Amino acid sequence: MSAPSGAARRAGGALLGLWYMLTVLFLFAPIVTSIVYSFNLGSLNKQTSAFTGWTLAWFADAWNNNSLRHAVEISLTASFWSAIVAVILGTCLGFALVRHPRPLVRRLLSGLTYILLIVPETVIGVSLLLFYAVTRIRLGMPTLVAGITPLAIAVTALIVRAGVLTLDRRLEDAAADLGAVRWKALWFVVLPHLAPAVLAAALMSYVFSFDNLVISSFLTTPSISTLPVYLYGSLQYGPSPAVYAAATSVFIFTIVLVALAGLLYRVVLRRGPRPVRPR
Repeated sequence: MSAPSGAARRAGGALLGLWYMLTVLFLFAPIVTSIVYSFNLGSLNKQTSAFTGWTLAWFADAWNNNSLRHAVEISLTASFWSAIVAVILGTCLGFALVRHPRPLVRRLLSGLTYILLIVPETVIGVSLLLFYAVTRIRLGMPTLVAGITPLAIAVTALIVRAGVLTLDRRLEDAAADLGAVRWKALWFVVLPHLAPAVLAAALMSYVFSFDNLVISSFLTTPSISTLPVYLYGSLQYGPSPAVYAAATSVFIFTIVLVALAGLLYRVVLRRGPRPVRPR
């Protein structure tokens, strides 16, 4: 069977590019529509299907909405503590995925990490809600943080693992030869090299925790409700223009954090292992 000609390859590439563009448009058209309508003037303080004019008033209205601001505060607080726990545990897990001396333990930890990523969030939310009900643990901020943190831990571990793979073990050996004990080599040699990866993981875990809707919807209470849950609940009664403005703000906030995390992650990959030059 003869190989395809150059014209056939170019046609195939053009069709593949066209399919990719159509897919991107299909996925992002609702987001773009929501962003555009967050600036829509509307009519009688209500959102309309017809675009009636540009305004920034809905962003101020969203800021002055006490319920919406409270949901933002809850989301920021829960995401902060979730990111802190995820960075601590995820960094240890990511380091162990590469450096643990027993291959069996590394495989078990890898399996556990990927299980945290592939288990449906609905299953996690239902399981946690049932567990808290059986154990009579009162729902609140601690239970919410505990529910949204496992996914952030897995994401942190995989990012830190990539950073650990770029480390040059000879740097640690050189530190040991100079008299540094293991914890000093870890603190003064390993962690500074892992700092970009850890910071990128912290940003990503914060984003994953802030945007979590499924697990949060099972663990929120009337007084502890996150912004995604608030926005989803507002759709049942007809979204106000302020909801579109809040959704646009969340989207921009998420994009900025993901871009920073991606930039730091690229820094980690570009650095690679640094060779140790003999003096």
